[in-house]
Amino acid sequence: MTARQKSLVSIEIRQGLMALATGALSGVFTAVMLGLISGIGEQLWGEKTEQGLTTSIPLLWSLLVCGGVGVILAIVEGGDERNLLPELPETMEDLRDPDHAPQRHEWRSILAAALAQIGGAPVGPEALLTRLITIASQTIWRGRDRALSDAAVAGSLGMFEAPLLGGVVVNQHRVNLHSRWIPGSLGGIAGFAVFGGILEVTGGSMARVPYIWPTTFREDLGSVSVGLLAGLVGSALGIALRQWRGALQRRQLLKHWRWWPVITGLLLGMLLHWFPMVGFAGEHQVIPILDGANKDTVLLLLSVGLLKLLMLGLCLETGWRGGIFFPGFVLACAFGGGLHELLPQLGSIGSWCAGVTSGFFMLMLGRPLVVLVLSICLMQGHGTASALIGVGVAVLISRRFGGGNDVPPPPPETPDSPECPEPQS
Repeated sequence: MTARQKSLVSIEIRQGLMALATGALSGVFTAVMLGLISGIGEQLWGEKTEQGLTTSIPLLWSLLVCGGVGVILAIVEGGDERNLLPELPETMEDLRDPDHAPQRHEWRSILAAALAQIGGAPVGPEALLTRLITIASQTIWRGRDRALSDAAVAGSLGMFEAPLLGGVVVNQHRVNLHSRWIPGSLGGIAGFAVFGGILEVTGGSMARVPYIWPTTFREDLGSVSVGLLAGLVGSALGIALRQWRGALQRRQLLKHWRWWPVITGLLLGMLLHWFPMVGFAGEHQVIPILDGANKDTVLLLLSVGLLKLLMLGLCLETGWRGGIFFPGFVLACAFGGGLHELLPQLGSIGSWCAGVTSGFFMLMLGRPLVVLVLSICLMQGHGTASALIGVGVAVLISRRFGGGNDVPPPPPETPDSPECPEPQS
């Protein structure tokens, strides 16, 4: 090995260790922040309420908390888009092209997003977590190696217990696989897991939920039928959320009136009084649905799923910012559980929930492989065959209605891109 080769190996090792450290430190920071937010929320609402096992929340309390958070959000955000938390695709775009990223007031947006989580909004933590990990990694290695930020973000997506998902979402064109993405991912997952982050965002193990494998031709046929029906239902839910958000975005509510977060908060507070499961990100609500601890009527489950979908879109467009993954997972499981109660002889609750989940996220994300990995990991293997069929059904439907764009494509190559050839002199 020549001296030049030894030097290159040494540089790669050093950069790999830097990526590992960045991912780990960012993961620790994110997990601590998430634990703090979760602890405050639990003190306000109680553990059983966040699990959806409380039948009613006192109306005065829910109006006071949600309305009060709405007032604070309106003051902090002030109707200024720079104070709104970027959603996951926007963060990915900022990482891919940081020189042209819009100006953002990061700490105002993070404070507002944390308050939305505490206030019981049906928005997920992944947008907040990814932004936190991005800021942490960029602060740690400011000006040294831009790709380290990407590697750390990839590690933060280990909260889905699916490290490959980080590699799919983050722009690999700029991330060296062995010296950036792999150590960054491992470090992010390790730091996140050591401080209990993975347990926090997945709601614990689904070991209590039994696997039900088809053993006869009739059961096999039932599983296929469930996948087809659930895929159709999930696709319809995805189309409904996209249309609802699109209608709200065209009205630009916050630009016209800064106090929309208060109206949304009061509406959320009223709904929480009668339908506690409509609120919260939902990471703690899934297991009670799947293991039968939360056996509600068909009408109630379907109502919860529909109301959660409507409130998710409204919250995202009126300043209660967050992500769609966990609320989307819960509303899909609510519909899956309701349909299973309606047709108990056809398939298992796991197959219904997996099929609806995959159909929903396929219409939202438009990436079959990402959706399949996400569905399997969220369901921890339950109903995998139904998830696969649901993805196939949703792919056919998305071709008719247009696929989702939650994860934008990489930007075109520029003269500064590593892959772009040098201009000929």
